[in-house]
Amino acid sequence: MRIVNVALFLAGLAEAHYHFPYLITGSTKDTVQWKHVRQVKNPDSNDFVAGGPTSPDIRCYQNGKKAETGTVAAGGTLGIGASQAVFHPGPIQFYMAKAPAGVSIADWDGAGAVWFKTYSEKPPTSKLGETSSWLSGNKQDFTFTVPKATPSGDYLVRIEHIALHNTGKPQIYVACGQVTVTGGGNGTPGPLVEFPGVYAANDPGVVFNLYGGGQYKAPGPAVWTG
Repeated sequence: MRIVNVALFLAGLAEAHYHFPYLITGSTKDTVQWKHVRQVKNPDSNDFVAGGPTSPDIRCYQNGKKAETGTVAAGGTLGIGASQAVFHPGPIQFYMAKAPAGVSIADWDGAGAVWFKTYSEKPPTSKLGETSSWLSGNKQDFTFTVPKATPSGDYLVRIEHIALHNTGKPQIYVACGQVTVTGGGNGTPGPLVEFPGVYAANDPGVVFNLYGGGQYKAPGPAVWTG
């Protein structure tokens, strides 16, 4: 009986968090986990990045397993879906990074100042500590519009959820998908930032106290809209 209870307890822990294994392009969502999204290091535990915002894992948290590359048109819908509904308060954000010419997206690690922000969830004006107050609260699929000015090419698309319910000890959930942008424009995405590097361990947007009053501002650069 004790063994069974431990097993049930561990199963409960796995379900207590979430990861982001489904790429969304246009109206199509992957039906198989980790097809177009790089598998994270903890696909069974569903846990957050253990090293926090300054860990090398904050970039994509990948385990090295290869992923396929999806396709999305500039001006189209792109996103990533979670394994279950997001139930912690805090913002969803998206970044993209273009693979250098001549480098396979399947082998590129996204190192350096190459990332630009494409979406940042606006915080609620009140009740920040309640998941249902956030746009992402209790939702499973998250998307944004790829700016029409985005140059064609191969990209990593990175989703992050910064769960702020445990003040001073953020839980950051991360995953990176692979996409080819077609029909792109001549824009210059930016500002460009790097992971790790753009967030400090004590960044106000990472260690914010949801229950202490004040208005929240998500970390990172401004959103590039093209």
